[in-house]
Amino acid sequence: MTVWTPVSLDEANEWLAARSLGRAVAISPVGEGVEDSVFRLDLADGSSVCLRIFERTEPEGPLSIAMCLANCGLPTCPPLEDGSGHVLMPLNGKQACLFPWIDGAWVPKPSQKQIEAIGLFMGHMAKVGLEKCKDWRRENPRGWKWFEDATAQLIKVLKDELRVELEDEMSAHRKFWQSGVGAEIPRGPVHADLFRNNVMFKPDGSLGAVIDWGFCASDVPLIYDLAIVANEWCLKEDGFDLDEKKLKTLLRARESVFPLSDAEKTAWPMALRLAALRFYLSRLYDYHFPRDPDGKALDPDYFRNILRMRQRMV
Repeated sequence: MTVWTPVSLDEANEWLAARSLGRAVAISPVGEGVEDSVFRLDLADGSSVCLRIFERTEPEGPLSIAMCLANCGLPTCPPLEDGSGHVLMPLNGKQACLFPWIDGAWVPKPSQKQIEAIGLFMGHMAKVGLEKCKDWRRENPRGWKWFEDATAQLIKVLKDELRVELEDEMSAHRKFWQSGVGAEIPRGPVHADLFRNNVMFKPDGSLGAVIDWGFCASDVPLIYDLAIVANEWCLKEDGFDLDEKKLKTLLRARESVFPLSDAEKTAWPMALRLAALRFYLSRLYDYHFPRDPDGKALDPDYFRNILRMRQRMV
């Protein structure tokens, strides 16, 4: 369980009262997150809400894209406004906001129908994002500058084999994405962190909401978002390779709404590698440079293994 900023029930109620948002009778931390502090608030009227305190995440961009897409009918779990129309207000020195509590849960082993549902969502997001949210702008918090900066720090501490492996992989991506096909593929708003635990399914198995937009960005290859989902949702049960049936379901659903271009199809193997590299880098960085010894450290070898399998596709 990761809570960077503790919040008492009295502190939560003082914050709620200042915004005319009711009264909480219980508060409990939510242990799924890594970047921010998240709590469940049970309110006196019998409802529940999600309180998020933004620790490392810049809040304005994630909240605004979730609201833009929600206004177009997508299930993005936009923040709740107070009586003054505001969504953000400081709590214990950090920006905080409320979200609806989703009636459902994330699914560790999504069914084919649920993989289809997230593929359809991604198609609609790509289409709506380009058409209706084209003026939304946010620099990618895990963009190429971050890749370079993280790598520069890591090569100082990695052993020879890992250092050479990382330097070679970075070199391959520099060549591919900065010129030729990789530089020409369609770009637009992306979620960029669409792991299974960021998608809530209702008790009947249908898609409830896509949450946690903290790594969203504009002007990013749309296929990168799709590759992140493929690496997370479409693995074989017994390893790190892709399950072809799951992958076909995902791609077919996405393309039924927003077809891939020829350039995207060509770039697909490298997109899968880039998606694996992104999370390998972040886990490796947090392992070697932990922000807090009591925080949550995820295993970097998990995505190193995925990356190695994707390298065989190119």
